[in-house]
Amino acid sequence: MSITTTSSSSTPARHYDADTPNTRLQAGLADIAEGLGRWKLWTALAWQDIQSTYRRSLFGVLWITLSFSAFVMVKLFIFIPIMRSVNSETYAIYLTLGFFIWQFLSNIVSTAPQVFTSSEAWIKNDPLPLSTYVFQSITRAAYNLFFTSLVVVALFLFLEGNLRPVALTSLLAIALMFVNAVWVKLLLGVICTRFRDLTHLVQTIMRVMFFLTPIFWLPEQMGGLMKILWWNPFAHFIWIFRTPILDGVIPWESWAFTGAVTLLGWSITIPVFAHLRRRIVFWF
Repeated sequence: MSITTTSSSSTPARHYDADTPNTRLQAGLADIAEGLGRWKLWTALAWQDIQSTYRRSLFGVLWITLSFSAFVMVKLFIFIPIMRSVNSETYAIYLTLGFFIWQFLSNIVSTAPQVFTSSEAWIKNDPLPLSTYVFQSITRAAYNLFFTSLVVVALFLFLEGNLRPVALTSLLAIALMFVNAVWVKLLLGVICTRFRDLTHLVQTIMRVMFFLTPIFWLPEQMGGLMKILWWNPFAHFIWIFRTPILDGVIPWESWAFTGAVTLLGWSITIPVFAHLRRRIVFWF
């Protein structure tokens, strides 16, 4: 009796691991989704980072609040006498709100280039989604944001500031900043892992942008120069947060600007991250 076998060559081969733009895109999106799902891990790691930074200090994590309050007090001490045309209480809230958001934005951007290089040992030894380290870094910035917000709330209560219902849109502004924080860290994290000089360039740019952003100066003081400074994206992120609280109006123009930045940033980041994410481990 003869047994007839079917040749394996007659069965079409299945290329599950075909390296195509579509599969890379799906893998990149899956990395972000899986990283989001590991929220217990990255929130715990972020809090551990915070605790290790202030371990065995007398005030612990309250040093975040104390250092921010000291910086704000010094700025107010210097600039209030200069800003004689502005009500001192109004300017105190103006500067504090501006620096509060700037510190968060600066933290996000300045630490983005090292988001993967600082986790080199983990990436080499643990098969975690790369976005896990991005969310960990953002969560650490969120903890800092919370502790610095205590100063903002205390100052606002001390000056008996009035909040209008429209001020609630400032919470949406913070949410939008977190959405942008993800693509900023993914994009700069990938690019700066490959090109290390860009890390220093980013940090240099952020030092310059501090003076080009309306934190302690007023837009009307800039005259014609404001037509150029208007294109500073950091200014618009500050305005969508500060203007509803301070002036009781929604800066729709700034919301449109930041919305465009968000869409553009994500449209660039997703294909770049999807294409390069598997090469990161070889760039250490």
